[in-house]
Amino acid sequence: MADYDTSGMNCSTSYPLKILLLGTGLPLADLRQWQLVTGESDISAQLRRERPDLLLIDAAEVEPDLAATLQSPEFAHIPLILLAGDADAEAVGLLLERPLKIVGQPEHLAAAAAEIAAGLSGGAADARSEYEADERLAALKRDAERVAAALADLAGLRGAEQARAVTAARIRAHIKARRNRERFFAADLLSDPVWDILLDLAAARMEERPVSVSSLCIAAAVPTTTALRTIKMMVDRGMLTRRSDPADARRSFIALTTHSAKAMEGCLEAVLNQPGQ
Repeated sequence: MADYDTSGMNCSTSYPLKILLLGTGLPLADLRQWQLVTGESDISAQLRRERPDLLLIDAAEVEPDLAATLQSPEFAHIPLILLAGDADAEAVGLLLERPLKIVGQPEHLAAAAAEIAAGLSGGAADARSEYEADERLAALKRDAERVAAALADLAGLRGAEQARAVTAARIRAHIKARRNRERFFAADLLSDPVWDILLDLAAARMEERPVSVSSLCIAAAVPTTTALRTIKMMVDRGMLTRRSDPADARRSFIALTTHSAKAMEGCLEAVLNQPGQ
């Protein structure tokens, strides 16, 4: 853990936020308006003793043991801001099931902390995900209704026409076609990381191939931090599920949930087998 010397910092009482810092790349000068606490080796004991309002962590510090501590029910309610770069996808993956905010640049940490402070001063208990349990259930119900209606429409349109089977190879060809668009138009104009993530995972499911967080970030075809925020959103919405790699506790695999897999089956049936094509 970083050994910060926070003595002498001007921690204004008008900003009572207590921040526990873990990592060497955190901009202390930008954060001095709050009370800063240096991370120690025994994080569990320190969290119980200090009772910080916010955790600010460099993703390079995240190991399986630390991730398990931060995701435990005792500490999962504490808002967490994670500074993550291109090389930190797997570290972020260890914390996907926990409420967190992902920041890609050190200079953006102060603004993220101020947002947390504003929420706490407004009476918010923590920085929980936008999708709480009841909202996730409601979203899943709406999605299920859409899938059922879309499949019924597709069956009515196709009639007796024979559809070709949707295979991993056809999905991969569709992904390649999407990438070919970037030869003619700027990639950022056509970015759709949610769809690219769903396509990659649907193909991987058919291939019975596990997909790591870092591999999925590449498939998303957007900057790593954008991909990680998208994956986190999709986990929160119940679209994706995470499991640990049994051979390497530092790596996580991402897959479609049962509901998302069924929705993708219907969606790809419609997308890849348009009537009349």
